[in-house]
Amino acid sequence: MSFDASSRFFVSTFTATTDAAFRLSDDPNLILKSCNIHCYTADAYYGNSLATPGIIRANAVMWFEAPIRPFDLVFKNLAAGVNTQIVITGPL
Repeated sequence: MSFDASSRFFVSTFTATTDAAFRLSDDPNLILKSCNIHCYTADAYYGNSLATPGIIRANAVMWFEAPIRPFDLVFKNLAAGVNTQIVITGPL
């Protein structure tokens, strides 16, 4: 993940390399005013650290129009061994 400190817009790409769940940010202090989350390559489960009951399909976009901490979002491959790619974008 790279971050341009002069930008007020967060963009980051995550590609699953295992079937383990992963967070969209390791920084619990990062808060976005809103965000779009794009799913590429393969379907994924999403949720929080306790459960991932949601499903986002490949080539779909979901959005949140309220403040959100990417740290709170957890994703994992829907099918074992089929790695998803998740992109998050949003204003700081």
